[in-house]
Amino acid sequence: MKACAVAMLWILSGMAAQAEEFVFDASEFEKKPYEFGGYLEQKFETLSLRGDSSAYRIAYPGEAPRDWLNRTTTTLELSGKTSWRGFTADARAQASYAADTLLERVSYGALMDGGLRWSAGPALTVDLGKRVQRWGKGYAWNPVGFVERPKDPVDPTASREGFVMAGVEWNRSLAGPVSALGLTGLAVPTNDNLNNDFGKQQNPNPAAKLYLLAWDTDVDLMWRGEGARPQSFGADFSRNLSPALEVHGEWARTLDATRTTVSESGVSSSTPLDYNAFLIGLRYLTLGEITLIGEYYHNGGGYTADELDDYYAFMDRATVQGASASLSSKARTVAQSGYAKANPGQDYLYLKASKAEPFGWLYGSVALTTMANIGDGSWQIQPEVSYTGFSNLELRSRAILLGGPENAEFTTKTSNWRLEAYARWFF
Repeated sequence: MKACAVAMLWILSGMAAQAEEFVFDASEFEKKPYEFGGYLEQKFETLSLRGDSSAYRIAYPGEAPRDWLNRTTTTLELSGKTSWRGFTADARAQASYAADTLLERVSYGALMDGGLRWSAGPALTVDLGKRVQRWGKGYAWNPVGFVERPKDPVDPTASREGFVMAGVEWNRSLAGPVSALGLTGLAVPTNDNLNNDFGKQQNPNPAAKLYLLAWDTDVDLMWRGEGARPQSFGADFSRNLSPALEVHGEWARTLDATRTTVSESGVSSSTPLDYNAFLIGLRYLTLGEITLIGEYYHNGGGYTADELDDYYAFMDRATVQGASASLSSKARTVAQSGYAKANPGQDYLYLKASKAEPFGWLYGSVALTTMANIGDGSWQIQPEVSYTGFSNLELRSRAILLGGPENAEFTTKTSNWRLEAYARWFF
């Protein structure tokens, strides 16, 4: 009995000691008034070059043809945010250094996104700064992305730079089949010193978006006023048809755009054009937990296969050794026009299959992406693998393989194929 009493006294004293040691600190669970983070990335690339192509001669003027090129790129991105009494200030900046056998590129730091946001009320927000808008439901392309830099279809989730703008956003929840309503108004001012890659003409460039959640379908209506760029309007939608299947689409109409083409002999012509662009796509999760994404994209303002043939023929003629200085200069100018877009054609198909933790490989994932220019039959295939099993570290590797007929979009690039590997440390 005495032993039991001693044991009970020992247990109670231990519990009392634990109670004294445990202190609930509410501050540990409070939202901090500031946040800071970023990543440091090191990337290595090996490229199989088309040393005899016009794209190579434009990218590396005066250099002898090469078959191979190794490149390293170091990127540092920093982001921070602080809040006080309804005001939020944030910034995201990026610096990079890239070097290969032929070129060296340094960016000492660029503000990618940042500004001051004021929550004027539960449903009203006022924003001023450099912002990345994400209009549209497409994964690889966004025809309705009227006030943003286009995605890179090779890496659609890559970090992008915004434009300086002022915006107001209002949201409201409703009862009934239309359960949410939102309105966004923007001004993207341009002049010689501000947003000059959006346009050099001095203009406020207004834009607006109306959002609806109607009958379980996300719907947006967009408009961009005429200014530094032509007037455009459009719509998008996204709907889950089942827990495993989502469908989405976009449509845009652009009025009085200027379309410039070049003939095989180098004669340029510009014509006004009203055109449509649209995208239709789906996302499906199979029973084996493979995510499939498929999209068809049509750009009525793009170039036909015959027009691209003329462009490639002119570029070959204008960049060969012995071509006149005026012809070479025109080739560089034309190469920076609409032909320089990531996908300058009219019709494209995009397919991606991805799987997390295949064959029980914990923290690993694999993906296979295919993109094709339907008009000229050229294509790009991209297998990739990534691993996130280390704390705050992502490892990723991919290959980009290009093919198709001669003098087609993906067979006139600077390289035949490219291998990439990078390590990204988050902090």
